[in-house]
Amino acid sequence: MKYILFLFMLIGCSENNHNYFPLGKIKSWSYKIEIEPEVDKKTVYKKTNLSLGKKKLELAGKKESFYPFLREDGSIFFYKLEKNGIFRSGFAFAKDKNINKEKQKRMVLPSPIKIGKKWSVDSKTYLILKRYPYYDYRATTNFMIDYEIISTDEIISTPSGKFRNCILIRGIGNTKFIGDSEIGSISINILSEEWYAKGVGLIKSVRVEETDSDLFGTTKMTQVLEGFKEN
Repeated sequence: MKYILFLFMLIGCSENNHNYFPLGKIKSWSYKIEIEPEVDKKTVYKKTNLSLGKKKLELAGKKESFYPFLREDGSIFFYKLEKNGIFRSGFAFAKDKNINKEKQKRMVLPSPIKIGKKWSVDSKTYLILKRYPYYDYRATTNFMIDYEIISTDEIISTPSGKFRNCILIRGIGNTKFIGDSEIGSISINILSEEWYAKGVGLIKSVRVEETDSDLFGTTKMTQVLEGFKEN
C-alpha cells in the first residue's frame, strides 16, 4: 500500500511538471508571424528558433548550466531550469561573444503548472509603428506585464497539427509613451496570449498593443507553429 501511494505521488509530481517548454534536447521550431497594424499594411514573415541543448556557461563570473536558444536574427537567449520554474537569465546579441545578464531573471513558465498561478515580468512594447515617407517611428517603452495561467485543457489547431491539453497563459499590461510635439503622450494597453503544448513548447501566441492615438491605432501580432523537429 505504501509503495502504491509513493508511486501515485511520483506520478502526481510528474504530471504537475509537464514539459511545456522543452529544454534538454536539440530541437527547432518554425513559425509564421502576421503583424496587422490598424494604420498600415499587413506584414507576414517566418522565423526559426533552435534549442542548443544543455551547456555549462559562465555568467557574471559564475559557471552554471544553461539552455541556450538561437533565434533567427542570430541572437541567443539563455534559459535556466529552477525548482519553481523556467527562467530567462541572459542574452547575447548576434556576433557578440559576451553573455549579458538579465537585470531581473524573467520567468517563462512556473512550476508546478496550475490554473490561477500569477507572476509579473519586465517587458517592452515593440509592435506600435508609424511609417513616414523617409523614416519609421516606433513607440517603444518598458512596462510590467502580469501573467496568469488561464487553462490547461486548450485544443489548438496549427499548420503542424492539432494539439490537446495545451496551457493558455494570458498577460495584461499598460503603459504610456511620450513622443515628440506632434505625437504627444499616448496610452498603450497590451494583451498577450500564449499556448504551450506538452513536449513541443510554444505553438501559438497572439499579442495586441492598443493605443488611444489615431496616428498609431492598434496592432495585432499572431504567431503560429508551422513545423517542429527534434534532432
